[in-house]
Amino acid sequence: LDMIPSAVEAAKNADVAIVCVGDLSGIFQTGTVGEGSDADTLELPGVQQKLLDAVIETGKPVIVVISSGRPYNLGGAEDRIAAQVMTFFSGQEGGTALASVLTGAVEPSGRLTLSIPHNVGAAPYFYNHSFKSSGTPIARHFGSRYPFGHGLSYTTFDYSDVKLENDAVDIEKGTVRLSFTVTNTGDRDGIAVPQLYVRDEIATLVRPVKELKAFGKIALKPGTSARVTFEVPTDILNFTGYEGYRVVEPGFFTLMIGASSGDIRLKTRVEVIGKRRKLPANWRMLSATLTEKA
Repeated sequence: LDMIPSAVEAAKNADVAIVCVGDLSGIFQTGTVGEGSDADTLELPGVQQKLLDAVIETGKPVIVVISSGRPYNLGGAEDRIAAQVMTFFSGQEGGTALASVLTGAVEPSGRLTLSIPHNVGAAPYFYNHSFKSSGTPIARHFGSRYPFGHGLSYTTFDYSDVKLENDAVDIEKGTVRLSFTVTNTGDRDGIAVPQLYVRDEIATLVRPVKELKAFGKIALKPGTSARVTFEVPTDILNFTGYEGYRVVEPGFFTLMIGASSGDIRLKTRVEVIGKRRKLPANWRMLSATLTEKA
């Protein structure tokens, strides 16, 4: 606490304040994150929230850098800061990489590998989206502040013209081929990160609302476009069945292209045809991402 005034004074004399917060990695309570260091809150450890609030009160633009191994909320400060960067534990060259991103020398193309909830009461996530008798489709106070796959860019992208190679594929050796166009609609170079999510519409077990099956990183100049194709073997549509082994079932699958799991731009549908099958030990577990100039 006694160091906060000096941090505030430094922020007052700066054009932009960069506030670094996060975790101390350790095991069995020797740190704030790690094995045996569970938490029942999304609040920043220690007095870090007080530091952040004090710097924000200076009125200077604030960039928050979160170096942590778990998600955190910023005590309502999310709407009062200029930006936040989730670095996780980035290693010895993390500072160099961060400086390159913050100065604009490098496009920020990383995306969240987890969801950051609105509040601790939203975890564990609940996917029954029509559980209210009033007909409300989603309880909107739950869910993610920043969804899985989220991440900002220094430019903007448009997604269009989704097409399937075939409306139906064979369950044994088939591959779903889905193509679409992504366009850099901004005024500087950028890297689009299109993501393919799939929903198994009807299955013998309840399936997730969205599952990531493929993604790509597409570098684009301003005003240019690329045609992107995802190739997804039917084996990747598997799940662990009630027998305890991986199976693929026939039926319809919703295919969703998005900038994140919470920002779906395009949708289509494919049918997998054949008999329910058990996957072999050497099942096809990789998707492919192909690009060409549009």
